[in-house]
This record gives sequence, C-alpha cells and structure tokens, in this order.
Amino acid sequence: MKRIKLITYENFPFGGASANFLRYFSFALSKVAEIEVILPTGDVYRNAESKPLKKGRIKGVNYIHLGFTVHPQNFFGKILDVIGGFILTPIYLFFSNLFNHFDMIVLYNSHITQIFNLLLFKKIFKKKLIIILPEFYEKPTNGLLALIHWYDFYYGLKFLTKHADAFIPVSNFLKHYLETELKIKKPVYILPNLVDPDVFAVNNNNNNNIKFIPNKITIGYTGTPTKKDGVIDLIHSFSILNKIYPYTHLLIIGDTIGGESEIPKLEKLAIELGCREHITFTGLVAFEKIPALINSCQILALTRPNGIFAEAGFPTKLGEYFACKKPVLITGVGDIPLYLKNEEHAIIVKPEDTESIVKGFQIIIENKELSNKIAENGFNWMQENLNYRNASEKLNSFILLIT
Repeated sequence: MKRIKLITYENFPFGGASANFLRYFSFALSKVAEIEVILPTGDVYRNAESKPLKKGRIKGVNYIHLGFTVHPQNFFGKILDVIGGFILTPIYLFFSNLFNHFDMIVLYNSHITQIFNLLLFKKIFKKKLIIILPEFYEKPTNGLLALIHWYDFYYGLKFLTKHADAFIPVSNFLKHYLETELKIKKPVYILPNLVDPDVFAVNNNNNNNIKFIPNKITIGYTGTPTKKDGVIDLIHSFSILNKIYPYTHLLIIGDTIGGESEIPKLEKLAIELGCREHITFTGLVAFEKIPALINSCQILALTRPNGIFAEAGFPTKLGEYFACKKPVLITGVGDIPLYLKNEEHAIIVKPEDTESIVKGFQIIIENKELSNKIAENGFNWMQENLNYRNASEKLNSFILLIT
C-alpha cells in the first residue's frame, strides 16, 4: 500500500468547501493508500462550534497541524503562521521519510508559497508530486492583500505547477488550461467534488429548532452566501417568486468562515425587496447540523453567475443536494451542462437571469411528478459520479500511472 502525504493550507477536516473536498478525497484515497494530511498553517475560523485539533483522526485518516491550530487574526501573527508553515513542512517531511518512508506528496492548490519548498523536497528526495487544482479566479481590482494572494496563486500556477508529476483538476476548464496554456503533457485526472451520501440520509423532520410556518415550500441554499456564489441572484429571484407563491420560504445556511459576515448586507437587500420576513439566515453553523437543515427544504438551489470562478470550479454542495433526494435548481455554468440534463437530473436555468430562475422554480413547484423524477435521477447520478466510495479505484489507477 502506498504511503501518501496530503498537504493543504486550507481548513481540515471541516470548515468550508475546500475542507469538504479534502475530507472526501482523503476518505477515497485511504481505501487504497496510507494517507496523512499535513496542515502547515492554522484553520481559519470566524465563529465555529467545533475548534480544530493539533492532531486528529477521521475515518482512518490522520491529520496534524505543524504550527498554529487556528490562523491568527492579527497581521504579524498571520505572517508568522505562513512563514512557519513554509519552513516546518519540509522539515516534517524529512523526518517522516527518515523514520517511516513515504512514496508521494499530494498538494492542494499551487501558490508559490505552498509549492516552492515541495518542489525542492521532491527533487532532492526523488518523490512524486501530484497537485490538486480546485479553482481559478480573476485578478482582484482592490485590496493589497487580495492582490498579493492572487499573484501568489497565479504565478505559482503559471510557472511552478508544471514541475509536478501529475494533476487532479476539478473541472474541464482547469484541465484545458493545463494542457493548452501550460502545455503540460503529464497525467491529468478530472475529479469533481465528492460526497458521502450517508451523511445526508437524515430524518427530514429534524430541523435543528428553526421554526417554519406550516404549509410552506422551503427553498434552501448552503455555503458561503456571496455574490460569486449566486446568493444575490437567488434573493432577487425569490422576491419575485414569493409574490406569486406567498407560501414560499428561503433558507440560507452558512456565512463566511473568516472575515466579515455577509448576512447584514443580505438582510438589507431582502428588506429593500420586501421579502425579509420570508427568509431565514442561519449564520455559520457546524457541519454536523447542515444535513438536517438541507433535508428540511423541499427545493435546493445553486444560482452561480457567469465568471471564471464558476467555469473553473465544481460546486461542493451539488453532491450534498443530490444526496438529500431533493429537486435541484442550478445555473448552467462550468461543467454542469456537460454532466447534467435539464429536467432529467436538475432544472438548469440561465445564470444571472432572474426570469429564467423564477420560471425554473415554477416548474418544480407546479410539477410534482417531474420534481420527484428529477430528485431520484439526481440522487442516482450522484451515487455513480460523486460518491467517494466509487472514486477509490479510479484514484488508485491514476496513482499507479505515475509510480
């Protein structure tokens, strides 16, 4: 059995979309390899009900924070955490290899500050390096720290990524970028965000004490409620839908993990649109509470707008939605039209098109038989394509290509 070190500067095992991807990826990999997750820096939390551990184990996967367990809030603490992670990672890998030889390194993302030291380690100790590419985002127009972060990401991707031995992008956009822009001819395996459907098989009557008015159709969204995730479009569309169907209700689950809360701005928008009393904002909730909250809804929505972020990524929440056997409304961005058929697996609507989104909801509300068929087909598609248990052998075959 191969021994693999998975390195990530994101949260693990819980705390956002990246943590969800990494958790299920590591579960799948642990079926065919011995895996340890290494966290050079602390997790980013704004409010959380469960704090990260220095060392932990989840479903057979060990993980360890090399420095801080929680990323500091002050500027100098943040710098210290990043520098410490950069230095401690190769040291930890050196001693790990010395006392318990391992075969391969997997890195989540490809920022300069994350990949440079690993490329040196790879060259010196002759280790294979696989890079997971989860995203691509546009250059920010304001904010010095955001700009520095983007340059760290972009130049790492453009100039250092090619020195890895293989790649796991989450989308066809990223695979195309690797092969056409970077001229990479090494093994590439597209792996969308996986899911554990058993986690979402919960009692639909358990709604975590959030009170809903009887005889309501609840539309649910879970994730970071930002514009790039389509929440602005969702609220605008819901404000129109609610006037047609006054018994509809919108449940927005989640908030930003680090930084300023998005909810006050969304509440202000809902007030302006006259639908605030029909929307529930849960704020940031622990992961273990999310399945019951999603299952309390009758319809689940993901209205991402156009943009590189949507084209390059694959939504973590899609697998979670399908696992709940609910009809899903989703915008046709990125790889969605490649994988799903409208009115078969989901209701696929035009991005940034309020009229299209409203009509999509109306189709679900007015056609119970179709909605049930969509829910069943979406669940079956998820089982075949996104269930982490079905990804293990494919991952193993990919790993064998480069060892």
